[in-house]
Amino acid sequence: MEYTTKLSVAILFITSLTMARSSFAIEIATAPSPSSPDELQKCESGLGATCGVSIYQYIFEDGVNISKECCNRLLTVGKDCHDLLTLVTIVYKRLPEKLAKESHRKNNTVWELCKTSGHISN
Repeated sequence: MEYTTKLSVAILFITSLTMARSSFAIEIATAPSPSSPDELQKCESGLGATCGVSIYQYIFEDGVNISKECCNRLLTVGKDCHDLLTLVTIVYKRLPEKLAKESHRKNNTVWELCKTSGHISN
C-alpha cells in the first residue's frame, strides 16, 4: 500500500515536472514527500551534483564508490527523500519490474552502508 501511494505521488510529480520543464534531469536529492516541484528541487540540490551522481551511479549504473562526504550528505537529507528520488527515477526511466526491484534493493543497500560504515568502496 505504501509503495502504491509513493508510486502515485511520483507519477503526479513526473507529470507536473514534465509539463513545467522541457527537459527533466534527475539528480539524487533530499526532503520527505515533496508536495511541489520546488520541494523536489530542494531534494535534488540537497546532495549536490557530485554526490547525486555518485549515488545515482551506484543504484542505476553499477557504480562502486560513494565517498564519506556523500554518505554524510545522504544521511543528512534523509531516507524519505532518498527513497522518493529513487522511485521517481525508476518511474521516469520506465524500468521493468525486475530492474525496479534491483534498484530498490540497491537504494536500501546504499542507505544501510552509509549508516553503518560512512562510505562505500568495493
